Amino acid sequence: MKDPQKHIAVFLTALALLLAGGGAEAGPPKRLGNLPLLHASQGKEALQEINRLHGKEISAKDGYMAHYEKDGAVAMLYLSQASSTAQAARQLKQMSDRIQKGGSPFYHLKTSKQGEITLYSALGQGQIHYF
Repeated sequence: MKDPQKHIAVFLTALALLLAGGGAEAGPPKRLGNLPLLHASQGKEALQEINRLHGKEISAKDGYMAHYEKDGAVAMLYLSQASSTAQAARQLKQMSDRIQKGGSPFYHLKTSKQGEITLYSALGQGQIHYF
């Protein structure tokens, strides 16, 4: 990823859409920054892929995955909607704790605050991951 700032902006755009009520039901945005949506899946098909990436069932009630690409720049957006705020908080804590402990394909966990929201980033699989 050549410009991490662009990727942070892309992530924050997606997060803003989610927080503004554009959750899984609304579907993925048509663009992330200057990257157009190439293809996406929603519902059961997307949740199967999200579960496969996690290596386990994450008990999400809805979700989507979307692939964006232009001129060699690529972004993948995976969104899963937890059944409650408490469940979402537990899942975030479990992910960050597991990465921090080591033994996962992700490393170099960082946190930052954007207002009241804690953003996490980690390196792994040749990419930067935000959650």
